[in-house]
Amino acid sequence: MARKHSHLLNAIFAVSARHLSRLPQYKTPQGILYQGQLLTKLGNHDAVEYMLKCIPAFRRFHENRDDDFRESIIATAVILRQLEEIDEEDEDADDDLHMTGDDDLLHEKQINFMPIINAVLRDPASQAMFGHRSLIQAAYWFALRQEIYHSFTRRKPPQLDLPPEYWQGASNVNKTVMHTVQVAKWHWGRGTDDEFLRLMDQQSYLENAVLSNTKPLFEKPADKRQGEIFPTIWYTSHIELTSIQQSLMARSVLVSENPYLNWRKVENEVRMLMLDLCGIALCHPACAPALVNAAIGIQLYGDYFTDQYERLALRGVVEKYRDAHAWPVRRLLEMFT
Repeated sequence: MARKHSHLLNAIFAVSARHLSRLPQYKTPQGILYQGQLLTKLGNHDAVEYMLKCIPAFRRFHENRDDDFRESIIATAVILRQLEEIDEEDEDADDDLHMTGDDDLLHEKQINFMPIINAVLRDPASQAMFGHRSLIQAAYWFALRQEIYHSFTRRKPPQLDLPPEYWQGASNVNKTVMHTVQVAKWHWGRGTDDEFLRLMDQQSYLENAVLSNTKPLFEKPADKRQGEIFPTIWYTSHIELTSIQQSLMARSVLVSENPYLNWRKVENEVRMLMLDLCGIALCHPACAPALVNAAIGIQLYGDYFTDQYERLALRGVVEKYRDAHAWPVRRLLEMFT
């Protein structure tokens, strides 16, 4: 698809350029060295240039009725939203990464891609092909996962349309994604008490039916006597562990906002959920989303921890996240100073 549609290829190049230019392990005095290839001129300005090359294709969306082209547009917008998220992090990162002229240029040219994604998905032609075109389905579910990150870290309600009819046809994994997005929408969108009760019932359904067969391959509680903070929890696949993590994140929000629980019980249960969330991430270092989910949870509920050893361990998780993804975490680290 990217070979045929240059805007999709340029979107991939834009995010890749931005990512590689940030990761210190690829930087050498001669330039960026990635998989044996020396990229002497690669910088943040390349991300801007590649992104700008995508814009004309968005303007042609309503003029082109080709299904492949329309699929490529939604995929392009979703990929470029990742670029948008990376650069939103930079806005609060003066102490982590100093802004350069290239960074300033990127902020000036920054575009909000969520309205584009929603406009494409709302288009009748796009809705008609949703049931039988795999790329638009994959792009939508990936966009929902982006919404979890964006909503939980910005503490704002999700913006992506969430048609209730998608629930019936969703896989078990995607049901978990939808539920987590719905919880975020209820919480930061000031939802009703009735919606809270519905989400609590849906959380129970997920845990007891949808995820009932998703069991750890190995599980061991943390041994405090040995200085362990996080439990050991191994899953057989990345899909399983990220589904469980998203369920833990959703449950944490519902527990922390539950008016029927006393504060001490809320605080203790949320702490246990966060320790599980981090334990899963640390047991699966090859799964990039696992560490992201842990960092999201810490950002929301890190202040529930007062024990100095637990706080030090949480800081260690944040540092692993920073080193793996090269995203600014100054404010997150300041929680544990």
